[in-house]
Amino acid sequence: MKRVLSIALALIIAFSGLTPIYADTSSSQLYNEAGNILKDLKLLTGNSSGDLMLEGNLSRQDMVIMITRLYKEEDNAKNYVVKPGENKFKDLTVARKNYIPYIAWAVNKNLIYGVATDKFGFGQDVTIQEYQAVLLRALGYNLSADEWKYVPEVASKYGIMKDLSSLKAESKITRGQMAVMTINALRQEMNGRNITLAEELGVTIAEAFSVEATVKVENNSLIFEGQAKGTNYLLLRLKPMSSTITSGENVIQIPTDAEGNFSRKVENLQVGNYHYRFESDNKYTDYKEVAIKVLPFNIADVKGNNLKEVTLTFTQAVDKATASIIGNYNTTAGSIKSIRFEENDTKVILTLTGNMTQRRMYKITATKIKSASGEETNLKDYEFEALDIAIPTVVSVKQLGTKALKVYLSEPVKNAVVNNFKIDGKNFSGNAKLENNIVTLTYYSPSYALSEGSHTITVSNIEDFAGNKATGESTSFDIIKDTTPPEIVSATATLEEVIIEFDEEIDPISARTNYFYWKNGSVKRYPNKVTFDGNKAIVEFTNNKLSTSQNTIYVENVLDYSNNKMKLADIQVLPTIDTSNPEVINYLVSDDGKTITINFSKNVVGNVRSNYSITDQNNKLVSIKDITGSGKEYKLNLYSALPVGVNTLTVKNIQDTTPYKNPLIEFTTTIEMKDIEKPKLVNHTGYGSNIILYFSKQMDMVTVSNPDNYVMTYGSVQYKLPDNTIFTPSSDGKAITMQLPEYFDYDGKRIMIGTSGNLTSLGIIGLKDLSGNDTDPLIINVKFDSSSSGKAKAIDYYKEKPGRQGVLLESNLIKLRFSIPIIQASPSDFAISGRTIYDVVADGSDEVTIYLNDSDMTYLPNKSITILPNNNMRTSIDTGVESGNILLFDELPPRVKDGSDNLAVNANQIELPFSEVLEEAGVSLYVRDLEVVRLSDGKILSKDEYTTSLKYQDKSILVITINRRDIASSYSVMLSGESNGYVTYIRDTDGNLAVSDSAMYFTERDIPKQ
Repeated sequence: MKRVLSIALALIIAFSGLTPIYADTSSSQLYNEAGNILKDLKLLTGNSSGDLMLEGNLSRQDMVIMITRLYKEEDNAKNYVVKPGENKFKDLTVARKNYIPYIAWAVNKNLIYGVATDKFGFGQDVTIQEYQAVLLRALGYNLSADEWKYVPEVASKYGIMKDLSSLKAESKITRGQMAVMTINALRQEMNGRNITLAEELGVTIAEAFSVEATVKVENNSLIFEGQAKGTNYLLLRLKPMSSTITSGENVIQIPTDAEGNFSRKVENLQVGNYHYRFESDNKYTDYKEVAIKVLPFNIADVKGNNLKEVTLTFTQAVDKATASIIGNYNTTAGSIKSIRFEENDTKVILTLTGNMTQRRMYKITATKIKSASGEETNLKDYEFEALDIAIPTVVSVKQLGTKALKVYLSEPVKNAVVNNFKIDGKNFSGNAKLENNIVTLTYYSPSYALSEGSHTITVSNIEDFAGNKATGESTSFDIIKDTTPPEIVSATATLEEVIIEFDEEIDPISARTNYFYWKNGSVKRYPNKVTFDGNKAIVEFTNNKLSTSQNTIYVENVLDYSNNKMKLADIQVLPTIDTSNPEVINYLVSDDGKTITINFSKNVVGNVRSNYSITDQNNKLVSIKDITGSGKEYKLNLYSALPVGVNTLTVKNIQDTTPYKNPLIEFTTTIEMKDIEKPKLVNHTGYGSNIILYFSKQMDMVTVSNPDNYVMTYGSVQYKLPDNTIFTPSSDGKAITMQLPEYFDYDGKRIMIGTSGNLTSLGIIGLKDLSGNDTDPLIINVKFDSSSSGKAKAIDYYKEKPGRQGVLLESNLIKLRFSIPIIQASPSDFAISGRTIYDVVADGSDEVTIYLNDSDMTYLPNKSITILPNNNMRTSIDTGVESGNILLFDELPPRVKDGSDNLAVNANQIELPFSEVLEEAGVSLYVRDLEVVRLSDGKILSKDEYTTSLKYQDKSILVITINRRDIASSYSVMLSGESNGYVTYIRDTDGNLAVSDSAMYFTERDIPKQ
C-alpha cells in the first residue's frame, strides 16, 4: 500500500539523542507552501498580480470551481447541460448563470449540497466543517459526511486536519486553510482502496520540504543527524544567542544522500546558547535552541610521553574509587602495575609493568570510569603514540622532617642510587628507594639531616626508559625546622572505618592500633588495623564498629618525620550510615579464559559459589572451581576456559559487609569469547595412496585442500604436493583425505607415488581453522598401513590415554574412533552385552556415535563393545572395518539410582543405591558429601555421628551406619557436599564424581533407639 507523506513541515529535534520535541511550523509558511503546490497543479489561481489571496475567505461558488479543477473536469462542468428542473436553487439566478453548470455538475457528483433544499448559498463564505464534508465525500466517506455533527471528528481521523487541529469547525475557511486541507486530502488513501485521492485523480504532488533531525551535544561540538525531504540542497543556520559567543552567525551546507539522510558535526563551538534552523531556497524551519554547557565528563586526551606511563586526561575530576581499579583498563602497551592521580584528579597516570617502545602506536580501552559527580564514560581502542624525547628532571623536593627527602621526578626512571644525587655538591649520606617517579632519600641517622635554609639537589646519570639521561641540573629547595607535633585537620567515618587527615605526613611507624580508639562508656574500643597514606590514617574498626550516633575518636603518640609526638587529641565523627547497594562495577576475563575477576563498588561477602552463575550459549552451566579474594575484588576460578561464543554471567544475592548487609543490585552481562586456540593435528594415517589428517577443530577446507600448503619428502628430496591430488573433507570438517596420484612429473622425471613406500614425510604449513587461527608448521612422518586387509581399525580414543578406543559419555551414548573416516555403519555391525543398540551415526568423520535403548542399567559391566565379523561398515576410501572387541572409557558420573524414594534399613544401617559400582578406596570420606537428618527432631547429624562403607555383596550400594541413636527415628539423606553443595568424594571406579543434586531420600522405616 502506498503511504503518502503529510505536507506538514515538521522539525523533530532530540537533544542529546533523547526525548523528541515537535515544533509547529509558521502558519503563513504552511499556507504559502500548500497554495503554491495547488498553483503549480493549476487548481488555484490568483488575481491579476499573481496574489493567491490566501488570507481571504473562500466563497461557496469559488469552492465549486476549485473542485472541478481538482477533478480535471472544469471544461465538462463549464459545459454541463442543466436539464429542466435540475436547478432547484432559487439563489442561482440568471445573473449568476455562469456558475449554474459548475454547481449542477458538483451536485450531480454528490460533492456539494445546498445550505437548504432550495438555496445554494451563493456568495456565502465556506466554513471549515463544510469543506471537511466536501473532502470526505471526495475520499469516499459519504455516510460519515452525511452525519453532520461527526464531520470534524472524522475529518481529523482521516488526516484532513493535519497541522490545522486548532481550527474551529464553525470558522470561515481562508483560501490558505483550504489549500492545506486539500493537499492533506490528496495524500490520504481513499475509503476501501489502496490508492490515494491524488492517484485516483491523476494528480502528482511535489514532496513538501520537511526536516526530521536530532542534535547531540558532544563536548564542544554539535552533531546534527536526520533526514530532509522535498529538497536537494540543505543549509544549517547557527547563530549565537548572547554576546559572549564571539564566533558570530554561521551558515553551513549539509550534504545529503539520495534519500535525504545527513550527518554533520559542527566542532569547536564556544560555551553558550545557540539558535539554529534548516533552510532550502526560500523555505525554512522554525528556530530551535541548543546549549553548549560546561564540558561533560569525557576523555580529553591520552598521551605516552614517557615509555613507562600512559596518562589519561579527563574533562572533570574522576571518582578515584572506580578509576583506581586496574581491571577497568586494558592496553596493548602491556599490563598495568599501579595507578596514581594528578591535577585535582583530572589526570590518571597508569604505570606499566613493562615499558613501551619508542614511536610505536598503542591502544587503550577504559571502562566504567566515573566522574566525582557520578557520570560514567568509556573509552575504546583509543590510539596513542609512545614518544619520549625529554630528559628526566626534578619537579620538586619535599622534606620529611629530619629523616628523609622525597624527590619527585618528571617521569619514571630505570634505577636510582645514592650516587645519582648530590646535596649542595656533596654525596648524599643515606639510602635511596625508587618507586616509579619518586625517589625517597633516607638519612643514615637524624645527625645527617640537612640544616635549615636553602639547599640544592643535583641529579645526574639517571636514565629514563627511552635512554634519556639527566644532565646534572640543580634544583633549589628549602629545609625548615619543624618542632610542631602533627595536628588533626579533619575526619570522616563509616561504622567500620575512620579516615583521619593530619596537617603533615606521618611516619608509618605510628601505624599502631593502640594509638587510636573510641570509648563505649569507660571501655576503650581499639581498631583491628591502621595504615598511613601520606598525611592520612586509615583506621579500621571492623571488629569494634562505631555507634550510629556521634563518636569521639582519640589519637595519641603519633609521630611526624621530625619525631614530634602528638599528645592525646580527639575529634568528633558522625558515621555515615551506608545504605547503598553494592554493585558490580567491572569484570575481567584472564587471557587463558579460566579466571574471571569481579570488582565491586564496596566491600562484600563474595566467596559463596552459589551467588554466581555462568552459562554458555547453549544455556549449559559452566562450573566454578573455587573463589578467591576479599573486599571489593573476587576471582572466579573455573575448571576449564570459558567456552567459545557468548556466555552469560549473573551475580546475585551478595551482601556488603556493613551491619545493614545491603544486598547487591543483581548483575547480568554477556561475555563473548573468541576462538584463539590454534588447531592441532591430532592424528594421521596412511593407506595405499591415501593420507588422512585429523585435526582438533573444524578447519577452513580452502586452506586444507590447497596443495601449496604441503611439501612431500621422497628420500632426501622435497616436492610440492601434486596439483591432481584429490582432497575429500569429512562431514564434520575436522579431517581430510588426500588421494595421491600414481605418479607425477618433476624436472623431466616421472616420480612414482602409489604404494612404492618412498614417501617418508609430509611438511604442513598455512592451514587455518574456521576462526582464522593457523596451525603451527609441522612435519609428520608418513607411515602407510602395510596390512593386507587395508581396512580401518579402531584406534585410541584419547591419544594421551592409550588402550581404549571408545568412550561411554551417557547411559545410552557411546563414541568410537577409527583410523579412517567412516561413512556407513548400522546397529547390526555391533554387539554389546545386556544392552540393545537402536541407532548408529557415521557422519564421515573418524568418530562413530552409538545410541543404546534406555535401560535401568546406567553403566556397562564389562565396559566394552564388539565390532562383529562380516560387518558392513565402509570408510571414506571404500574399505571395510576390522572386527574386534573395543574397550571403553567410562565418563558417566554415578548418580543415586532412580526409584530410591524409600531407602532400605537394616538395623542401624541405611542403604543408598547408586547407578554403578563406587570406588572403595577412601569410602570413609564419603560422609563429607552427605547431609543426614534425623526427622524426629530435625537434627542434622554431625560427621562423627555416622560412617560410610560399601555393601559387601553390591559395591554400588553406599551403606550409612548411624552410630548414636538417642531416639527412634526415620532419616533423610541428601548429597550436599562440603564444597558449596558440590560432591567431591563419592566417585565410581573410573574416578567420575557422583552427580550433585538437591533431592532428599527417606528411609523406608524408623531406625530403633539404641
